[in-house]
Amino acid sequence: MAASWLEFLGSIGMIISTAIAIVISLIYLIVITLTQGRNISVSSLLASNTFLSALVYSSAHFAIAVSTFRSDIGVIDGIRYRQYNPFCMSSGFVFYSGCALLYYSYVMEAGQRFARVVLYDYRWLYKCRIQLIFIIFQWFACIFGTFIPLALTDQLQYDINMNMCIIPIRSSGWTMYYAIFCYSIPLVLIIAFYHRLIQYILTVRSRVSACLISGSVVIAAQRQLALIQRVIVLVSILTISGLPYCVFIAIGFWTDPPIYQFRISFLCVDIALASVVCTMFCYSRDIAQLRRL
Repeated sequence: MAASWLEFLGSIGMIISTAIAIVISLIYLIVITLTQGRNISVSSLLASNTFLSALVYSSAHFAIAVSTFRSDIGVIDGIRYRQYNPFCMSSGFVFYSGCALLYYSYVMEAGQRFARVVLYDYRWLYKCRIQLIFIIFQWFACIFGTFIPLALTDQLQYDINMNMCIIPIRSSGWTMYYAIFCYSIPLVLIIAFYHRLIQYILTVRSRVSACLISGSVVIAAQRQLALIQRVIVLVSILTISGLPYCVFIAIGFWTDPPIYQFRISFLCVDIALASVVCTMFCYSRDIAQLRRL
């Protein structure tokens, strides 16, 4: 007897969702490379960083989805057997690093929008070279922030239901560390940037009527406000997608989470990831300009 149809449906859903995210991310990166090349703008550079992070993250999820599907196929008489997975440890590392890269790429975009409007006198903050330095630092921080704990501790363990190496959901400090480092901290930073930016825009509106601030600043602030509304929708999708995983972590403090904890969490994340990547692609000004040509 093979796995149930619900298990197969979940595995196929994860494969399709992550495949869509991979294809859309690749299309955007290829388009930007061919159209802008070395003359890339700051906004396109940060968007490319986000799509590249999404590509890394979705590739790890795709490997997990394929491994899960293989595990479902290998079920005999209702019993799952351990299968050889040469990418078990590496894909687990890329999964946690990709999660941090994706969320902190949104922090980079939020910080750039904040600097462009609030810190408009410090123009060096939103130059391509400076932003590239920030991006390189982000990648080093995310990779080492996830790799060092995994390398120094034996946290990655084989999960037979997913046929993958992953940190078990339990009441341990390392589980909380990755939940905070990869999920909570970037979300708090994003909310803080956009909250401060919205407050500034509201203040600017009141000052412009009294001729205390130039109209060009107001126009720039209004443009960023329109972008903020779109980004808030995207980040909200990612926030909601991570809630099942956080709920299972909370359950782990009192009792054992459900046996299909990862399958449920990853399916939610994969669907949200495909939705976010498609929405980013449709909202992108670079893609919109190509459509008008």
